[in-house]
Amino acid sequence: MIIGEPKLNLKEEYFACLALRFTPGLGPKSWARILNNYSSAYGALKDAASWADLNLCSENVAEAARSEAWRSSAEKEFKEVMRLRFGILPWTHPSFPASLKEIADPPTYLYYYGDPSLLANPGVAVVGSRKSSRLGLEYAQKISGELSAIGITVISGFARGIDACAHQEALKGVGSSIAVLGTGLDIDDYPQNSGNLRRELIEHGLIVSEFSPGTKPYSGNFPFRNRIISGLSVGVLVAEADVKSGSLITARLAAEQGREVMALPGPLGSSNFSGCLKLIKEGAALVETVDDILISIGHSLDANAQRKFIPVSEKKKPLSVVCADKLKGNKNNLSMPPERDKFVLNIKDLEPEEQEIAKTLDREGKLHIDEIVRKSGVDVSLTGALLLGMEVKGIVVHFPGMYYDIKRC
Repeated sequence: MIIGEPKLNLKEEYFACLALRFTPGLGPKSWARILNNYSSAYGALKDAASWADLNLCSENVAEAARSEAWRSSAEKEFKEVMRLRFGILPWTHPSFPASLKEIADPPTYLYYYGDPSLLANPGVAVVGSRKSSRLGLEYAQKISGELSAIGITVISGFARGIDACAHQEALKGVGSSIAVLGTGLDIDDYPQNSGNLRRELIEHGLIVSEFSPGTKPYSGNFPFRNRIISGLSVGVLVAEADVKSGSLITARLAAEQGREVMALPGPLGSSNFSGCLKLIKEGAALVETVDDILISIGHSLDANAQRKFIPVSEKKKPLSVVCADKLKGNKNNLSMPPERDKFVLNIKDLEPEEQEIAKTLDREGKLHIDEIVRKSGVDVSLTGALLLGMEVKGIVVHFPGMYYDIKRC
């Protein structure tokens, strides 16, 4: 049974998700069980006294939530995230990845910097050894570049070696890349000398984390992070790994989550690829080319095609240009006159904060997100999520570099 709640508020939803996270006795499986029974995290938290009766948790845990045992920790993190201006996608946000809700131990929210619309693209994880060989790097570079060139987003863990190579090459294509961190989003000096890649991902891709601000790269974080890498992906490719590599954890999680597991075989007898060979022996798909990947994930791509995201062929162009192209294509089609493709926006129909953003863009034209915050007066913590929602609804156009404009066709 889904228990209804009225219209969602980003700050309320995020704070309620924090409350769930910091309630003693609750963990990822419990979070999902509770959130799946309500239409909002805020509504779930308000109804904490009923959780035990609904068999969502024990009476002690329900009482801890009801008595706000979470408040001090939740308020501390909320204030720090507002200060750092993280992008936030709580569980109930329309752009929170549906694929993550399907895993056994999902997060209640994601923090991000960069372009969250990439989460709507089909993604393939490319992972592998930190101490990679020249051959492994060549494999990762070729596969990642070709995947991104055909519009598939490459997902990896922002580690040295294979991960970094996969990100760098994928950023050159329209599919771009998503980095899932094993640290807080604000830890910008790990791995060492990764600053340039981090800036490229923020500017042209996406970095995400579920960890609290300030979380250091503790070894226990990375297996936990790996479930997000596989959870965001339709398939996981292990490009190079020995039998003790952490990449095999990602592959195991992918198999448990029902994702495709793939591996590059490497040269016979090479210890660097012994983990890949082990996976292939256990049933992973042997991959030599991008075509092999597409065959393995084809059914998942068919399912993703039903989701509403901008086709890769159109993503390079502003949506206003796409609209113009569609109008031109229809000019000789008597059954579909151009007028049917025209876009009409009534700003008065929008929510108050959306109205302020829409009025600002209508008046000023294309603006960077920081300028939108300054000129619209909308809270910085809300602006990113509001713009994402307005993009999904076709109200605004998102340009590279976090620039936006009102849709004008």
